[in-house]
Amino acid sequence: MSNNSQTQPMIVVHDLWKKYGKLQVLEGLSLSVNEGETVVILGRSGVGKSVLLRQIIGLEAPDKGYIEVEGQRISKMSQQKRFKSVKGMGMLFQGSALFDSMNVGENTAFYLREHDQNLSEKEIKNRVAEALKMVGLEGTEQKMPSDLSGGMRKRAALARLIVYRPRIVLYDEPTTGLDPITAMQINDLINSTRKELKATSIVVTHDIKSAMVIGDRLAFHSEGKIVAIAPKNEFLKIQNPQLQAFFKNALLTPEFLATNQ
Repeated sequence: MSNNSQTQPMIVVHDLWKKYGKLQVLEGLSLSVNEGETVVILGRSGVGKSVLLRQIIGLEAPDKGYIEVEGQRISKMSQQKRFKSVKGMGMLFQGSALFDSMNVGENTAFYLREHDQNLSEKEIKNRVAEALKMVGLEGTEQKMPSDLSGGMRKRAALARLIVYRPRIVLYDEPTTGLDPITAMQINDLINSTRKELKATSIVVTHDIKSAMVIGDRLAFHSEGKIVAIAPKNEFLKIQNPQLQAFFKNALLTPEFLATNQ
C-alpha cells in the first residue's frame, strides 16, 4: 500500500518532547501515519524509538506536544474515551512480555477474559485456537512460555494481539535476537497480520532488511526526531550522512532490493 495524501491520518504525533532526568530523548518529534499503512522507524539502538511507542499507547505522557488518534487528541480525552482509544491498540513488546505463570492458551486469552465479558468460554477458546493457527502455533495451548523458543515466544505474543483484533498495532524490535530465518518468518507474520486485521502499524527496529519487507514508508529517528521519511523505494536514495552511515552495515544485496521495493 502506498502513501495517499487524501487518506485521513490514523495517528498524528506533533512536536513531542520527553526527558528522563537530564537525558533528553525526544526533541520535537513529529510523525503522521495513514490509516492502514505500515510505517517503520529505523535508528540505532538506544535513541528513543521505543519511547515513542510507549507515548502512543499511553504508557507514558509527553513533557510537551500531543498525539492524535483518529482525529482525537489523547490528552484531551476523558478517561473513559482514552481507555476506549487505547483498547483499540495492541503492542508487541521486544521481550514478548508473556506471563510466565500462564500457558500459551491462557496468555492468548488473557485480554478477552479481562475486557470482553460478552464472550462465552467456548467463543474465547475458538478465538484463541484461530489466533494460534494464524501464527503457526496450533495445538500449543498447554505449553508454558519456558517451553518455547525465542521465535515461538514472539509468535505467541503476536497471537495474543491478533485475538482481540486491534485497529492499531505497535511493534517494538520484533526481530531482535532471532536468527535470519526466524526473523523472516516473523516479518511474514507481521504482513499477514496487517492484511487480516486491516491494521495501521508502526514498527521500530534497527533491522533495515526487516523494514524493507514490511514497511510502506520508512523513517529515520536520530537526535530525538524523525530526520527523514519516504516510501521504501525512495528511502535508500535519501542523501543524509547519518542515514548513509546506517546503511553501510546493512549488507543489502541487489537481489534483496529488487524483491522488496
